[in-house]
Amino acid sequence: MREAIQHIGGLDGLSEWEARNLVERADGIGRELKNKGVTTSQIRNFLDEVNRIEAENRRSKGSFDESQVVFLDIQLAYAAGREDKLKDFARLFSTAIKQVRSREDFDRFVKFTQAVVAYHRFHGGSNR
Repeated sequence: MREAIQHIGGLDGLSEWEARNLVERADGIGRELKNKGVTTSQIRNFLDEVNRIEAENRRSKGSFDESQVVFLDIQLAYAAGREDKLKDFARLFSTAIKQVRSREDFDRFVKFTQAVVAYHRFHGGSNR
């Protein structure tokens, strides 16, 4: 996960993240989260909020308001404070949030979030 955090931090925005690399990293992250015992519901809560923001932005069709994305960092901090095993997840997505500066960056952020959740489930992540 550290490599992914470094990679994301080195981007000039998430929209420049090549799709194949994003998917490969999401696969490894999903596996790592499953191995740490992170449950699907713990990361689905974050995805649900990301999907809510995406729906709002789709309806607005105006300028992109990145503040809603920045406020996701609060949810990550709370989750990581409650569960130690979510600290790397929080660091990863906090780094990604810092790279969201446009609607295109946010679209890539949504895809990354969805991919991590999907691969976590694929690798056997459960609600137990």
